[in-house]
Amino acid sequence: MEDRIGVSKVVGGSHMQGGGASYVPITGLLERVRQDLPLGEMVHTDTFSLFEAMSAVELGNVKMDAAMSGSCKSVEELIQEGAAPVEGLTPAQTLLIMERLLVMEASWHNGAALAQTVFASLYMLRPDRLRDNSPLLHAYCEGVKATCIAVRWLVMHGAVAEEEDINCWVQGLPIPDMPVPLPDARCLPLLDQATQSAKGLAKGATAPEADVYKAIAAHLEFRRDLHGALLGLGLKSEGGVVGAVAHLTSAQARLQQVMGASPGLQQQQRSIADSQNGKDASGAASTQKEGQGCEAKQQQRQQQRQESAFDAPGFVENVNKYLLGPAPPRAAVVMSTEAAYAYLKSMLGHLQQATDVMHVRGYRALVQHIERFARLRAGVVARSAAHYLIAGKAWGPAMASATALRQATEAEGAAASGTPNNSSQPTPDNSKHRDQAASGDKDGSSANPAQDVPPPPWVLDRPIMSEACALPEAPGAAGPEADLFLDQIVIASSNWAQSMLLNSCRQRRRLRRGLDDWANIYQHALNADMSEEFVAFTKRAQWAWTPPKDEVEAMNEFYPGPLSTWVECQTAASEALHLLLGFELDLYQPSEYAMVYWYCSVLLGVQRITSQVMHSYRCPAGGASKASMALPAKPGKKGNKGRAATPPSPLPDASTARRQAGLIMDAVRTELLSSMCLGLVRLQLALKVAGIVPDPILTFNSQRERFDQRFAAFHTPPLVRPEPMGYGE
Repeated sequence: MEDRIGVSKVVGGSHMQGGGASYVPITGLLERVRQDLPLGEMVHTDTFSLFEAMSAVELGNVKMDAAMSGSCKSVEELIQEGAAPVEGLTPAQTLLIMERLLVMEASWHNGAALAQTVFASLYMLRPDRLRDNSPLLHAYCEGVKATCIAVRWLVMHGAVAEEEDINCWVQGLPIPDMPVPLPDARCLPLLDQATQSAKGLAKGATAPEADVYKAIAAHLEFRRDLHGALLGLGLKSEGGVVGAVAHLTSAQARLQQVMGASPGLQQQQRSIADSQNGKDASGAASTQKEGQGCEAKQQQRQQQRQESAFDAPGFVENVNKYLLGPAPPRAAVVMSTEAAYAYLKSMLGHLQQATDVMHVRGYRALVQHIERFARLRAGVVARSAAHYLIAGKAWGPAMASATALRQATEAEGAAASGTPNNSSQPTPDNSKHRDQAASGDKDGSSANPAQDVPPPPWVLDRPIMSEACALPEAPGAAGPEADLFLDQIVIASSNWAQSMLLNSCRQRRRLRRGLDDWANIYQHALNADMSEEFVAFTKRAQWAWTPPKDEVEAMNEFYPGPLSTWVECQTAASEALHLLLGFELDLYQPSEYAMVYWYCSVLLGVQRITSQVMHSYRCPAGGASKASMALPAKPGKKGNKGRAATPPSPLPDASTARRQAGLIMDAVRTELLSSMCLGLVRLQLALKVAGIVPDPILTFNSQRERFDQRFAAFHTPPLVRPEPMGYGE
């Protein structure tokens, strides 16, 4: 049976091309399989068993296959019946369609399918129909399409989105699967031209209609700024990030204008006012009835909000249901207008906070930036942008030619030197430069590789990790073991950063799994610390490795070298963060608080000691100290001819000074947090002694078993440092 289901064994006709995909008829194959499988039997191979069969989608089953659930007329039939008119659209209808597309886009960002939200609009499926009759709506639809492409590109390259965050399925929709190397900017001049047209129409119209045209112009400008910001973030360069910041600032102002003229919000305010007046008129009896039927009214209000998203011209909910792919059918959950605007406002703010990474210098500052951004619990678009900007592995594939990309974004990234280009001058079409960046130069030669241009200083790559461990960036300077260690910590730190930017439900689990990485890195650190080449390098660079005896003896610890000490500090920090996230996710019972706080205090104490130990050796970052490069001392004065003058103490460079100051700050911070955790432990014990917190009734497991459940993750990987704590301690 396994041989019969291979692709090479397919029986049937020739390949059929359609929609850019290649289809192979498998009717004959299915017929042969059906004959060989009696009723009650199932396919079983090494990669497909009962477990996979229980979660497999049954094709053709209405309950399991979304494409089979419900039926709808085709796009052509709906257009012929007048579901999406292009002639006679009033400015108010155009504004309503633009707002509904904005609401649909926000709903897509929050998990709904793209086919059931943005592309539930017939205008988005056939935008060319609007070119002559409604150029403003045509430009906006092209801008929405380009933004969806850019968002999907950023989410795919950001690599922190899960299937519960956003639905990236685009099969059958009129957008490319994955543009390379970057989404283009061809919609920007179209949006600029439409914006100027809307402003010109507003000047020649009367008061009510003029306000509508101004709102349309605000929608177009917001769309242009949002797309320009996404393009700037995709460039992953300092100039691109600066341009993205300017676009985001402008987009926030435009969004306020859009919200001020929103027909959806105005309608909602009128509904609230009408319901409030009805309450005042009905009195206490009506209030009592509302209390009894509160749940039913909430469900009715939610249903009305979902239906209102499709009341604009051209929106048909089930028009693309056959494109949802092999998955159980789900209803399209569309956000309310108020919730959509609130999300867009927060998304712009979070994207702007993600761009703060351009001020980061050094690994410690980058860790603080990641932890601070992770606490925001931002949406998937902002988290993807934050990870894409710092991920070193995404730097190379995204950039094919730095020169061509700079030429392509001179106009669209004009915000890097000023404000975004919202003037009447259209932005030139730079798609040819992007084509050169993807395929090569005009003479047919291949494009320059991205590694010709150094990555930004905040990217998680070898330079920033070399500075974190005070190692030279040049390969071979500290020996092969040190080079291997650097390569490994780049991978481990990148995995940690990705874990921190996942959604909160998966973040804690990934931190636990990352302990295996740190355990492996510790072995590499030990090998590097004890290698002859690294020891010779430390002597040559005049490292002073003198751990404080009192601190080490007090903790009964032994630190074999600087690199392994650095790894132990990072491992303890990851373990402590894993435990603290349990409080945020409400995983602990009150009776367990003292136990968890005690373990946190131990891990924070390890961070304090290791930070002090690393501060003690004052190594110059990246090479030899200034003392080793100083000129020979001049002979002494008369009477001291045979004695050379004592050379002055070398001043640390900026990198070393920043590193030393950061270690002291980390030691102080972790000491304060460790003391706070110990205080909370004593508080919990005092509450138990006072009888305020009674002893828990452990029906199913003992206190020791609960300890193992909470901290078994620290014993499972072969962690050497920090040494896992036992229940008896």
